[in-house]
Amino acid sequence: MATIHDVAQLAGVSIKTVSRVVNREPRISPETFEKVSRAIEMLGYEPHRGARLMRSGKSGLIGFITGLFSDIEVAKTRAGLSDLNILRGAQLACSAAGKTLLAADIGTGARPQTDSVAQLLKTFASHRVEGILYAAPYHQQVLLPAVKDTPLLLVNCHDLAGTPAVVPDDERGQARVVDHLVAQGHRRIGYIGVDENMVAGRLRKAAFLAACQRHGLDLDLCPARTGSDIRERDPFLPLLPALTQILQRPQRPTALCLGNDVMALQTIRELEALGIHVPGDIAVIGYDNDEVICEAARPRLSTVVLPYFEMGQLAVRRLLDLMAGQAPAGEVRSRVAGELVVRDSVPPLAAR
Repeated sequence: MATIHDVAQLAGVSIKTVSRVVNREPRISPETFEKVSRAIEMLGYEPHRGARLMRSGKSGLIGFITGLFSDIEVAKTRAGLSDLNILRGAQLACSAAGKTLLAADIGTGARPQTDSVAQLLKTFASHRVEGILYAAPYHQQVLLPAVKDTPLLLVNCHDLAGTPAVVPDDERGQARVVDHLVAQGHRRIGYIGVDENMVAGRLRKAAFLAACQRHGLDLDLCPARTGSDIRERDPFLPLLPALTQILQRPQRPTALCLGNDVMALQTIRELEALGIHVPGDIAVIGYDNDEVICEAARPRLSTVVLPYFEMGQLAVRRLLDLMAGQAPAGEVRSRVAGELVVRDSVPPLAAR
């Protein structure tokens, strides 16, 4: 097994210089950093974490609390795979910062289990993590046990205690949907959103109505309904009744906004079964940018990105600031807006 002495000899530097590179200390020239890093890679040298901890008092660990692993069956009924993509973004940002992400599962259910979270916080403390991320499976308000001495940052959720958080900008995302549909010539736009018991459901519905008003649309011709219920075993049971109500209106919308890509795909299937062709008779746009669904759908589905990956990256950067003793800049809650992804399901109205 390679030692720090072997690395120093191969790189032609002192042992102290190797140690400074390993610990990412400042005032190391790019040339020296590259030379030592190359020697470490060639020899397969692995720094002793215990020794580093004794010297610096820092473990290099960041804790990540999630319900992803035990809740995988529930995750199949949701679009977006929020926990997984947040974890991916966080892992990449941790790696770039020279930190190790230590992920742990809360046990069961979509909402945090207080006892499980409390135990995980104790476990992380015993491993001397430098900071903790808590990620929720969907945008929601949470109540977590108090955390002492260790910086905590929430992802895809917020609390009433003012804990720093990174959340999706649901309002801006839904506004972008309406802006796009109006730009394509639509003036009668229907909306079937996610459960309004969810933060995202309330924010997006309000943003839809506000955007319609901003564009001068007649709200009587822009019906808004709810198409999911997170309390049901099948959360999309309300989708078909909501769609039926909208289709039975005297002036049917020329475009439909759906609360997520799963709902959009089901809507396309229902419309086609009724002889209503997408996009020839009606345009459909989703939310999430679940690429498997969007690219496999016929027509390919236009949508808005739920920026979970970017949220994971930003969460780590903000947590690193907290770990360095820097107070959050600006609002405690950072909002990340997703981009519009244009595919085939929303052509210009005049082209139909």
